[in-house]
Amino acid sequence: MSSPVETQPAPLFGFRPLVKQLTEKPPILLGLILAILPLVYLVSYGRASAAGVVFLSSMLLLVITMSGGLKVGLVNAPAFSILMTMSCIVGGRPLAAGALALIVALWASLGTASGRGALVIMGALIMTIQIMTPPQVAHTTSPHAWRNVTAVFAYAVVASAWGILIGVLLRSGRTIPSFPKVTLRWGITQGLMIGVVVAIVAIVATSRHAGQGGAWLLMTTFLVFKPLTPDPWQHSLQRALGTVLGVLIVAIYLHTLPAAAPPMALLIPAALMAVAAALTVLSQRWPYWCFVALWTPAVVLLFTCTSSASKTVATARSVDVLRLEYSLLGIAIALAAEGLFLGINAAFHLEKNTWIGNAARADPGGS
Repeated sequence: MSSPVETQPAPLFGFRPLVKQLTEKPPILLGLILAILPLVYLVSYGRASAAGVVFLSSMLLLVITMSGGLKVGLVNAPAFSILMTMSCIVGGRPLAAGALALIVALWASLGTASGRGALVIMGALIMTIQIMTPPQVAHTTSPHAWRNVTAVFAYAVVASAWGILIGVLLRSGRTIPSFPKVTLRWGITQGLMIGVVVAIVAIVATSRHAGQGGAWLLMTTFLVFKPLTPDPWQHSLQRALGTVLGVLIVAIYLHTLPAAAPPMALLIPAALMAVAAALTVLSQRWPYWCFVALWTPAVVLLFTCTSSASKTVATARSVDVLRLEYSLLGIAIALAAEGLFLGINAAFHLEKNTWIGNAARADPGGS
């Protein structure tokens, strides 16, 4: 008769395996909770405007760092903080708004060209909205006030550092796919092409005091117009489809909520959709319109729940039609610019024996 095999008793709570698992490969949900926690306190204590800056800075640096690494996060954190602060200064000033739009386009294109900074595009999309509707954190009469400018910069810097820490944490134990890298000349040229178009749109929209409508016009134009990409018409139409779907999704969601719904009913879905949008890019398995369809409602809900209005849902519903109209106009402008560029390219055969042909066949991440 064989003697019974002695077995070690299982640990009562299993703390050690849990700590090991959290250290080696922290769950994305943990990172999302850590990112949202400061926002919950800010919104609860009536600092919704500050929560907007904190959310943008922390969430964007989280996904940028998670996809590109610590160095990419450290490079882009001050860039985003400075651009965010500059949006307070250029608000309502057409030429300054156009210049900032050009800088933002170059920033996004250079990040895309580097491959590792592909998700910089998410920060650039946000910045196109901030150009038209600059953040106002301090209780002042104007976003141009020095107290507001310094407050925005301080919140952006601290929140960016928080986002980098979470990004490094979530990157641990994960295999992050690498995006194609292209030349610096590609990044500068595409950035200038896009920058000129969005700068003109920003100047006109600011001159006409378009406000929120101008914000969606500028963001949509920037999102859809990407001239130096493979199959530009297909990519542009995918971006246009995703934008329209995203606007419809958020409109339906807002109309299912009670008018007195709290800001958290918008903040939590905004955070979830932002992370989902980033994951669609990182997985490299989803068509581009899926990213746009997720990112658009994330941005809409974010700016709604961090507004100064007392009835956020009612305020958001009131601009649904305006948002759709300006988004469609932005799509039309971007497609017209695309057609103009492709027409010039075909007329002068720029793709033959030049670097432009090779650049247009490249497929950098996030394009």
